[in-house]
Amino acid sequence: MFFRTVLLYFSITFSLRLMGKRQIGELSPGELVVTILVSNLAALPIAEPTMPMLSSIAPMLTLVALEILMSAVGLKFKGFRQVVAGHPMIVVRDGVADKDMLKKLRMSFDDLNEALREQQIFDVSTVQLAIVETTGKISVMEKSK
Repeated sequence: MFFRTVLLYFSITFSLRLMGKRQIGELSPGELVVTILVSNLAALPIAEPTMPMLSSIAPMLTLVALEILMSAVGLKFKGFRQVVAGHPMIVVRDGVADKDMLKKLRMSFDDLNEALREQQIFDVSTVQLAIVETTGKISVMEKSK
């Protein structure tokens, strides 16, 4: 059991390294799904010692290969990338929050203010432009003083 766990640990680590170095908050939806599925697949042979290791490792590598393929296609075709990963959206322009865009993103004004405070901005009226990136993070350009 110890050997299986160690082997699966290294298999998961290797698989995720193939997808690229990223923090959880920076994962695209596809990468997050693959990460969760790989973790679940690795847990199966640990929980069920009679299960062959290959029946877990093969699907893990298949998922990682699909994610790498999707990334490569996304790099080549912008339209495909936008469908899979989305595109940045402007939520504040000239100090005014775009309520329709916030609603479309299912983001409350409180969520926006919290994200701005994380960047040391305490008043939305001081923001020239705020953009929700495809990772969910908010990029902010303050008004010139």
